[in-house]
Amino acid sequence: MTGTDGDGRPVDALTVLTYMLDEMRETTSLLPVAEASRSLNRSWWRNVFYGFARSRAEVTAGLAVQYLDANVERARAHWHEALALLDQLQRTHEDNDVVVVLGHELQHAGLYDVLPNLQHSAIPGPIAKTAAHLSSVVATIRDCDHLVVTARNKLTLRQMRSDGP
Repeated sequence: MTGTDGDGRPVDALTVLTYMLDEMRETTSLLPVAEASRSLNRSWWRNVFYGFARSRAEVTAGLAVQYLDANVERARAHWHEALALLDQLQRTHEDNDVVVVLGHELQHAGLYDVLPNLQHSAIPGPIAKTAAHLSSVVATIRDCDHLVVTARNKLTLRQMRSDGP
């Protein structure tokens, strides 16, 4: 389960998958989907009320939407890093069947659609449409996250069996 990178250093597949998961989850955490949609689902009088008496979570939600451009830029950077890690994993473990299957599953789950959907030109302007668009992107990321967790579990089990008595 250990390959080598371009410099000949060993790269453990489980470590790379863990880093990938971290980057995927960082991407998701930067997209304020729940916060944006929560403010859309309130009646007008509740929005007025919350305009005066907002909880700490509501203030945070407002800031998340306010800094959407910066967050999307950072989310793209994290997703780009996740793609680079997948590329490294596939190069260093090209003979590992779990890695090969993972690559195909991630492609079908929409792994390569995330970056184009996070381009400024792809995100619609009105907040309701923005929330719906980002919800779709987050759903794709979570599907990919689930596939990576499954692959990591398979590799962990395989390693435990080979290290066993």
